[in-house]
Amino acid sequence: MKKIYFLTSELIPFCETYSLSKLSRKLTNIFHEDPDYDIRLAQPKYGFISERKYILREVIRLKDIPIQFNNEDQLVNMKSAFIPETRVQVYFVQDDNYFKPLPELLYKAKNGRVYKENGERFAFFSRVSLSALKNLFWAPDVIMCNDWQMSFVPALIKQQYHKDDFYKNIKTMFVLHTIDDYRYFPNEAYKMLGLKPPTSGKTQDNLKFAMENADMVLLVDNEKNELMEKLEKDKELKKVFDSNPLNSVLNINSSAKSSDWREAAKALGSILLDF
Repeated sequence: MKKIYFLTSELIPFCETYSLSKLSRKLTNIFHEDPDYDIRLAQPKYGFISERKYILREVIRLKDIPIQFNNEDQLVNMKSAFIPETRVQVYFVQDDNYFKPLPELLYKAKNGRVYKENGERFAFFSRVSLSALKNLFWAPDVIMCNDWQMSFVPALIKQQYHKDDFYKNIKTMFVLHTIDDYRYFPNEAYKMLGLKPPTSGKTQDNLKFAMENADMVLLVDNEKNELMEKLEKDKELKKVFDSNPLNSVLNINSSAKSSDWREAAKALGSILLDF
């Protein structure tokens, strides 16, 4: 059985701002139906997500998870729920400062201003979601790190967590959904995780950083190959993508039907089983 830890910043029906949320719902549902996979998800617990409506439960193992973040020892809690009408398990990372105040736009204000705390916020999520695995007594075979929000995870596994026997066999798949300006994170977010910024600049290209540290990169594109076209124009990212023969492309039609999602899941399953 292949154990998959699916990290995402959004998931239908809990939250939705772009295609990531639908993919997170569709593919994980299909994998959960397959006895060859044990798939679990983690996402932030935003304040607008109703605990009563979605029946979020406290789990003793996920209370007071010890982490180190920003040179401080902290205790963090997670709750558990199922995607409605399924038995797909989702763990929600709680924090009153980073996640509770966010509106449904998630990454930017109504005036279009991108939140400067995005890097710090998802650095924190990355730390908690990885540290929680020991509390769950569950070591996945693969962590699927979805888009720029999860771009710290491959480096954390490679540079820090692999030193621990519990994590040493875990592989990371960085799933690329977008190429835009959200990719740039401040150096302060790196320092909060105890990571060294890869360049001397004031901000870092976290897509490149994730792609360099992941065991493989999966580019999720539509039928028009629009994301691949963006990648072709970005010489630095394209060079990194081409450097690893394991890196692959998964095409999903923007108006995909159930049969299309199953074909996409079959293709992804082949990649995962060989990974």
